Parts: sequence; structure tokens; C-alpha cells
Amino acid sequence: MNPEMAPNVTDREYQAAIEDVQARARAFWPRIASDLGLDAEGARFRQLLVNSRYQHVRSVQAVKTATGQHYVLRAAFDEANAVWQCKSLDRHQQASERLSAVPGVSSPSILWRDRDRVVVLMDFAEGDTAYRALSMSEYGFGERADVLRRIGHAVAALHRVSDVGERRFWPKSFLKQVSTRAEAVRAGQFQVLKPKKFLGLCALLHRAGRSARGQVFRGAVEHGDLHLRNIMMSDTEVSFIDYSNHKGIFPQRDIADIWLSNCPDHLAPNGRQPGFGGIASADWVAFEDGYGMQLTADPLFRFFFIWRLFKLWSALAARPSDQHRRTTEVVAGAQNVLEQLLAAEG
Repeated sequence: MNPEMAPNVTDREYQAAIEDVQARARAFWPRIASDLGLDAEGARFRQLLVNSRYQHVRSVQAVKTATGQHYVLRAAFDEANAVWQCKSLDRHQQASERLSAVPGVSSPSILWRDRDRVVVLMDFAEGDTAYRALSMSEYGFGERADVLRRIGHAVAALHRVSDVGERRFWPKSFLKQVSTRAEAVRAGQFQVLKPKKFLGLCALLHRAGRSARGQVFRGAVEHGDLHLRNIMMSDTEVSFIDYSNHKGIFPQRDIADIWLSNCPDHLAPNGRQPGFGGIASADWVAFEDGYGMQLTADPLFRFFFIWRLFKLWSALAARPSDQHRRTTEVVAGAQNVLEQLLAAEG
């Protein structure tokens, strides 16, 4: 059962809520079609994946018109987050406009927005997810290094067009959160899996923060949720979808998301030489080549990579029991990453 739903809601009622939000989104189609000069009749809708926590309030649907045009209809009806979501859409629109001049890199254009609701129609991003492209490379469909190089190149382009100038990094606000969480774990006020190892991670973050303190870096507005299922790839284009940020300016956080959001999926398998954080050395070489920077040697990137691991480990405490098997896999992956990071410290 979704943790955000009211208590005592049955599975049937929850499914009804999901179906209702899909219907509410589709109800906007006649007005959208009229405003854009499209044929409203005969359009077909196909539900796309939405984070399971938000299925009852958010809808993403592929739309195919009777004349064969493809679009994506997105709608969110969680009023409490409406302002934040509108700002994230503004961020998407800005990135889309700025990337229009970059060959081979894009974000779907927003073609229509409702003035009062978080409802948009946007271009359909062709291709498949970068997650699937990387997985298929294991079966001979493309070269893994080429896929990672293209992803790195595209992420660098996104960060360039989102530039906010030179900044200096001060880790105090981040480390205060780490200290507060560590104190809660020691006091038994926050239950975390493998608490001793988690406290070791907190100590590692403090050391990484000292190494990165005062470093000058090039800031860029983050994507905010840059995992490989939010990157679409075709033979000619890499496209970014589902922005979830409008003010964070640490591009290093985006890159850490790519590798750790789906932990342990991207860790080096048996037979591959692990590099920084347990990720295959060859994968880092390819991605860094595309991005144009040796990230794993950068103290600020190392800090945010460890910070992302801290956020992942903290979130495991809230995992529902029906996800126990996956939780066990993520815990094992997180421990693997931590062990590799500690070993790299010497």
C-alpha cells in the first residue's frame, strides 16, 4: 500500500484513485488539441511509468493522435507540491530551449501548459531509456563504452547550458545534517540498517567534506533526478526528462545520482575491475571521457558521491516490508560501495 495514502484504504480504492487520476489527465485533451490545432478525435492513450509513491496523484501518458503524431501528457494533482512542480517545469522548459542549439542532446519541448494546474503536453522523446541501452549492450547491442561516453557527453552539455558561474563549496550545511542523523542513530531515535557501518559512512563524509571545503567549482542548475531511466537514447539523440529541481546548483550531485540511484545495478560485476565506489574502472573511463573531466579525482565530486550514498542508506529505513528482497540487495550494494571507498582512502 502506498505510504502517502490515507490509512485503511483498500487496494481496490487505491486502484480506483489511480484510474481516476488517469481520467482527470485525459479530460484535458480536447482543450489541448483545440489550442494546438490537433485532431481530438481518435487519440489513443497509453499509461507510462510513474513513481509508485505518486501513482494516485500523478499521471504520465503517451498520446498517439489519429494522424500518427506522438506526444506525452503529464499531469500532477498533488496540490501541496504544485508550486515546486511548476518551478521544476520551468527548469525543464529552460533546459529544452537552451539545448535546442546543441546537436544530439535535447529535452522534449513543452508544447502546452495549463495556467492553473500542473498539466503539460510535450514532445515524445524517441528511443529507449539509457538504463535499457546499457543493459542491452551486455547482449551485443552496442558497445557499453560508447553508450557511457554518449551519456557523459550529453550530461556535460546539459550542465554547460545550465551554468551559473564560479562558486566556492562550503560543506557546513551538509555536515550538520550528517551529524544530526548520526546522533539520532546513536540514541536509537532513527533506525537504520547496519548502524555501525552507517556511522562509519557518516565519519567518511566528514573527512570528505574537509577535503572539499573551499574548493572553487563551476555551478550549474541540477536536473535533480538524473538516473538512467530519466535519460532517453536513440541512435542520434540523448534526451533528458522528469526534472525534479529548480535551485540546486551542484552538477556533481546529478552525476552521483546516475551511478547510485539504482544501486547496486551499476556496480562492477564479477570479472570487471572495480574502480571508485565499486563501479567498473572501464565505466568511469568511458563516462569521464564523454563528460570531459576526471571526476573521480575531484574532491568535490567524491564528497557528493558519498553524500548520495548517505541519502540512499538513510532512505532504506523507510522501505516497506514488501520490498524486503530489493532492500536486501540495496543494502549489500551500499556496503560494497562503502567498503570500496574506505579501501581507496588507504
